[in-house]
Amino acid sequence: MFKLGLRSVLAHRLRFVLCTLAVTLGVAFAGGAMVFTDSLSSALKKNFAVSTADVTVTPASPIQTGTDRPATFQIDLVDRIAAVPGVAAAVPQLMVGNVQILGPDGKPLENYGLTSFGAAWPRDPGAAPFKLVDGTAPWGGRQLALDESTASRAGYHVGDQVRIVTPTRAVTATLTATTTPAQAGAAAGAPLVSFDGATAQLLLLGKPGWTSITVALEPDSDPNVVSKAIADTIGDAVKVRTAQQVTTDGEHDLDNTFGGFGTVLLLFAGLALFVGGFLIVNTFAMVVAQRSRELAMLRAIGASRGQVTGTVLAESVVIGFVGATLGLLVGIAVASAIRFGYELLDLRIPTASLQVTPTTIIACYVIGIGVTVAAAAPAARRAGKLPPVAAMRDDVHVPERSLLVRVLIGAFMLLMAVLFFGIGVGAGGLPGTVLITLGTGTAVLAIVMLNPVISRYVVRALMYPFGRKAPVTLGRRNAERNPRRTSATASALMISVGLISGLLVIGASVKASIDKSLVDALGTAEILVTNDGTPSFGAEVGDRTAKVPGVRAVQRVRQQSGEVGRTNVQVTGVSDGTLAGPVTTTFDAGSAAALDAGQAILPRNLAKTLKLTVGKPFDLKTTNGTHRLTVGAILAPNRQLNAIVVSLPTYGTLGGSPSDNLLYVEVAEGNQVAQVRTAILDQLRKDYPTIEVRDQEAYAAVAREPVNGVLIAVGFLLAMAILIALLGIVNTLALGVVERTREIGLLRAIGMDRPQLSRMLRVESIAITLLGAFLGLAIGVTFAAAVQSAMVDDGLAVRDIPVLQLVIAVVLAIVFGVLAAVWPSRRAARLDVLQAIASE
Repeated sequence: MFKLGLRSVLAHRLRFVLCTLAVTLGVAFAGGAMVFTDSLSSALKKNFAVSTADVTVTPASPIQTGTDRPATFQIDLVDRIAAVPGVAAAVPQLMVGNVQILGPDGKPLENYGLTSFGAAWPRDPGAAPFKLVDGTAPWGGRQLALDESTASRAGYHVGDQVRIVTPTRAVTATLTATTTPAQAGAAAGAPLVSFDGATAQLLLLGKPGWTSITVALEPDSDPNVVSKAIADTIGDAVKVRTAQQVTTDGEHDLDNTFGGFGTVLLLFAGLALFVGGFLIVNTFAMVVAQRSRELAMLRAIGASRGQVTGTVLAESVVIGFVGATLGLLVGIAVASAIRFGYELLDLRIPTASLQVTPTTIIACYVIGIGVTVAAAAPAARRAGKLPPVAAMRDDVHVPERSLLVRVLIGAFMLLMAVLFFGIGVGAGGLPGTVLITLGTGTAVLAIVMLNPVISRYVVRALMYPFGRKAPVTLGRRNAERNPRRTSATASALMISVGLISGLLVIGASVKASIDKSLVDALGTAEILVTNDGTPSFGAEVGDRTAKVPGVRAVQRVRQQSGEVGRTNVQVTGVSDGTLAGPVTTTFDAGSAAALDAGQAILPRNLAKTLKLTVGKPFDLKTTNGTHRLTVGAILAPNRQLNAIVVSLPTYGTLGGSPSDNLLYVEVAEGNQVAQVRTAILDQLRKDYPTIEVRDQEAYAAVAREPVNGVLIAVGFLLAMAILIALLGIVNTLALGVVERTREIGLLRAIGMDRPQLSRMLRVESIAITLLGAFLGLAIGVTFAAAVQSAMVDDGLAVRDIPVLQLVIAVVLAIVFGVLAAVWPSRRAARLDVLQAIASE
């Protein structure tokens, strides 16, 4: 029976190719994600294993800190650790992220998503996380070293002048050495600039301090014993880890980092396979219907039900196996292309040979074969139910179940979806959005179940504007005659269009909400100063801006991370007067005077989450410990102040850096904003080339850019799902031509010409496309509108339905529907009339 299934696959190459392509695309996403993440993670893990010191000591920060503002400790700890028995040497290290390296043209180097790090050249070169390649170690404030990859990309050579922007200031220094990239930790493989110890502390931290101490042990010393002795000596102020512990923690962090990337690709793999499942279900349903007499003949000559079912499943196994094999190969090719792209850009992330593990291979085959067999199983079961006597009849039909059970289940699921929507909108916030998403998934499944019942009426209504000429009427009725087939084909497109339309509405609403929130929040601050690429810049920028003619006042904003209980929060420090004009504020309780009293202002949503009201104290954890603050006011939703707000003096006591994140600039009366903006740029651009000076409109445009980027990236991946859905339409029409060969011959015999026949098939394709697009639009827009209602107090205050874009999406769907019918209509038009009539 397996041979029979294999021969059937080879005899019907069209459906084999289309089904295999659907499986290939889905498995390629999954395989590519697993191969790439396994390869990169494996290479970095090897670097951890070979590059970690015997014992590493880091500050025991109360919170998880970022690479740009790490927790630090003072040099006196080095001598105390060096005195511990078993310690041969203790070397302080400094590594800080978000350093910008400028090219010879004065523009920041493109790092393609990688963070640039700044480091201190250690006193013991053997303990450094990087190695000297060429030149001599930097010394003094006018010398530095670059990793060889970055120097090569920028065209720098030893002796050249290099411009660097650090978290505290910009500096020009002579390149005296090139090094390898860091070989361990968060900076592994990233662009690296290093200075001598004193210069590094001044430029990277703005104060004395070190981020870690690497400890070398005496021969035969037990790392566990020595690390415990260090911890007992220093106390809770530090975290002491052996090389094995550092490696384990690093591998865990890498798994979390690359696991997120892989999860996204796996989600799209699931979407592609889910959409492709409709194509496979439809294909096997039509194939079984076309081969019903053949399958009944097998029963008549002695084949059991299980053998007939096995024949159909054997075809699905062949398709799944070939699709999984091709998908795995395409996934490996994609992973290789990504790695080659990094090498082409000279970004020397630690790499190794591609890691195609047995787990990846097995997973790809299980996914490919499993999905295909599962999709073919319903048709295979129906094939096994054909009675042997059916072989003696001309009109053999595969038995189908009543739609009653399907309708009841679909109606129940639709009712549950409505319930989820109602509760979600009422709950609001993130919990409400989760419920709405769950309701949307339930609604999709409900419509898939109900589609065979409603498709006939929806198609009739959608096709009414196309008129009642014979080709149009026949095309519409062809779409109506088999509602199961039509609904299955349209459902694949429905899911893709629903996702895209929902994203369009949410994206438009987010951008409109950003515009409104900035209009409401920005008051007298006509100019805003930020840094491009890194979140902070030195306080000198604000000092120099305040001296520019035409500037009336400059207000500073500084930010750091914190924790309240188990909730991660942002802490914002603002200078006096920021809330009295530059930022427009509305208070639910209290006033801005609370800042002068050393109290904190909380936004409404955060206060609700933390269950805090005016006058209540709370504990805030920052990098330098736990601090008791009192709520002085509750702030209405404000995009510019969505954090715990304190005064700058209070911010300093919380361990905040003296670097600014944002400047609000008020223009003196009688001066033009554009002229003052130009003057500020002239004042800052030479020494701070990455500083951006924008008016309110330009600032809003920049705030909208991430939304556009996400929409483009997700839209590109969803296009793959639409491609599979369109392949499903092509497949349905092509197999329909085979199924209706005799009917097409009779139509041609009674006078239908080839253009009319082609038009009939185009109309059928358009009917299926419009059905999927209409239902997808309904689901997507409803989902997006519900999410906006739930998130109205969480930054999504405006609902914007981009009607023009949605209309364009429908028009494109019609165009794709017409294109999908081109090949099947040509095939039908070329059929010989007499042979078509004589066919069975």
